[in-house]
Order: sequence, then structure tokens, then C-alpha cells
Amino acid sequence: YNMALDAVKDARALCKDNHIPFTRPDDFFAEMVKTDDHMAKVKDRLIFESKKINAFEQRKANREFKLRAKETHANKLEQKAKQKRDHLQQVDDWAKSAAASRGHGGVMNDDDEAQYERNFGSGTNKRRANADKKYGFGGNHKKS
Repeated sequence: YNMALDAVKDARALCKDNHIPFTRPDDFFAEMVKTDDHMAKVKDRLIFESKKINAFEQRKANREFKLRAKETHANKLEQKAKQKRDHLQQVDDWAKSAAASRGHGGVMNDDDEAQYERNFGSGTNKRRANADKKYGFGGNHKKS
């Protein structure tokens, strides 16, 4: 290594003494194989291809998302219908158990006035009866 380095230093000194250039000029540019116009066309084509691929991927992703959204929506509707069926079944079960615990074979006759009076009391409200006693029933009012 040191011998080669010394040889290069000697050669540089000899070239300098004999006015032989051994370095590249400051404005040196390597010649390009293809022109700038051709490289611009290649770049445009590459950009177009990448945009085309991205658009295809985006359409594919949108199609997949739409499919998943439909499946999710269908699952939600199915769950909602199942909850509704379960709730109605629970209400029916509760009504049957309440009817069985009532007596009289589990049937209450809504037309039986005596049974209604026993269950819910008389039809008049005490506050309403007192107000009617104090102020009257209202009667007909003259329109002015």
C-alpha cells in the first residue's frame, strides 16, 4: 500500500511539472446514454403504471369493504330479529306463568264486574268525589 501511494505521489509531481492534466475539469459531466426527453417519457410511463395499479387496488379494497359492510349489516339485522323473538318468547312465557298462578284455571274474565271491583276497587276517586261535592259537577257552560 505504501509503495503504491508513494508511486502515485511521484507521478502526480511529474505530471504537474510537465503540464499534463491528471484531474477532471470542474465542469465535467458524463454523457448520458438516453436523452432527457426519452427519460421524461419513461418516467411518465412509470407514474401512469403506478397510478393504474393504485386505482385497481383501491377498487378492489372498496369492493371488499362493501361486501364486508353488507355482511355486517345482515348480521346486525339477524341479531336484532333474534333478540325480538327471544323477548316475545319471554313475554309469552311470563303471561302463561301469570295466568297459571291466578286460579280459576288461569283465566280472568274481564266482563265480571264483581271481580273487577274486588281487584281494583270502586270506580270513583275520593279526591274527585270531594271536588264534585264541593264545587259541583260543572254542568253546561255558556259560550261567550
